[in-house]
Amino acid sequence: MKKIDANTIIDRDKLSPLQWLVFIFGFLVFFCDGLDTGIIGFIAPALLDDWGITKPQLAPVLSAALVGMSIGALLSGPLSDKFGRKAIITSTTLLFASFTILCGFASTTQELMIYRFITGLGLGAAMPNISTIVSEYMPAKRKAFLTGLAGCGFMLGISCGGVLSAYLLENLGWAKVIIIGGAIPLVLVVALLLKLPESPQYLIKNAQQDKAKHILERLQGCAFVEPVQLVLPQAESNLSESPAKMVLGKYLWGSSMLWLCCFTSLLVFYLLTSWMPTILKTAGFSTQQFSLIAAIFPFGGVIGAIVMGWYMDKVNPTKVIKFSYLFAVILFLVAGFVSTNIVLLGITIFLIGALLVGAQSSLLPLAALFYPSVCRAVGVSWMHGIGRIGAILGAFFGSLIFTFNLSLSGIFFILAIPTFISFIALTLKVMHEKSSHKAILEAKKAA
Repeated sequence: MKKIDANTIIDRDKLSPLQWLVFIFGFLVFFCDGLDTGIIGFIAPALLDDWGITKPQLAPVLSAALVGMSIGALLSGPLSDKFGRKAIITSTTLLFASFTILCGFASTTQELMIYRFITGLGLGAAMPNISTIVSEYMPAKRKAFLTGLAGCGFMLGISCGGVLSAYLLENLGWAKVIIIGGAIPLVLVVALLLKLPESPQYLIKNAQQDKAKHILERLQGCAFVEPVQLVLPQAESNLSESPAKMVLGKYLWGSSMLWLCCFTSLLVFYLLTSWMPTILKTAGFSTQQFSLIAAIFPFGGVIGAIVMGWYMDKVNPTKVIKFSYLFAVILFLVAGFVSTNIVLLGITIFLIGALLVGAQSSLLPLAALFYPSVCRAVGVSWMHGIGRIGAILGAFFGSLIFTFNLSLSGIFFILAIPTFISFIALTLKVMHEKSSHKAILEAKKAA
């Protein structure tokens, strides 16, 4: 029986219709994830006015989803390895869609907090797994670009939440806006159940040869002419260690730096996405102004992630992202000086989004490239889950900002600090990879 490396079929010059289908589903899941993640921040000012509550009282509601996201991401990797990528993606998308709709019927902050926590479980679990399955279907030469491009759906979803709020919030109210946000992914769940294929790498690793063959025959557009056994490269099929042990062993240093980078990056990202509309309203901007400026931030990330993804396939991907964080630090300082000019502030926020949000989005494909398929789901989801702890702190720090009476300029200056830490973490990751590579070359020469 002939052995065929499954990756040789996937690594095509031209994407097959099945690969495009997986890419489109990936984009749509990211879009819905971003929409339901960010929409609570956009409706927050209206919610404060409607319920007559204070900003610190709203902080637990904003943080509840982030706590759920962290837990959902940490659990989803091992669950994905056991039950498959498709099962986790469809079930968690259904979970966050359903409970986003329920948020629109909440009548107390405690009730809304519970609904947002359960919503977060689904949001946190869906994102790393959809990133994993997209990366496993994309050709090696364009894996970072296409996986990052699918991830742009997340920022676009947040931006659409801002646009939705800007034009519907005053007429329909916050409850109907959030219900609309939950209804959209509910429709997507049906399509995922019917059309999303399972990861062939997962099927091969779990001895489901017939299902894997069927998928790869669809991918290549024809049946295998002779009996074949599908295999993965040696690095992809090493089952001597559990995925968790590999992440915490061989890949521990790189994992640690990815965790630190994701932690500080998400701290800044979620502070801004959760509280920017409220911060800008407090600074004197109108409802339409603060909704649109806040929407510009993640939309800039769409542009940034596309450009970064293209470069990540051409040069060292970690270097591309680390320098994006460095330039974002500089722009945060610039934003502090132009915060009184709405036009210049809007442009600067867009550029910060292109660099910071683009880099954050690119961390998922970077992690997918860093880990082999045998521990990819665990590695990507754990980075995402640990990073979400930073998101939780970001939401809480956002509420503290108002107690310190900081100016808009002061807030931007402070946000430059954790962004710089993200740059340092990836710099250390690159240095370690260089030293490891040098040690391997020296060992080969000695042999």
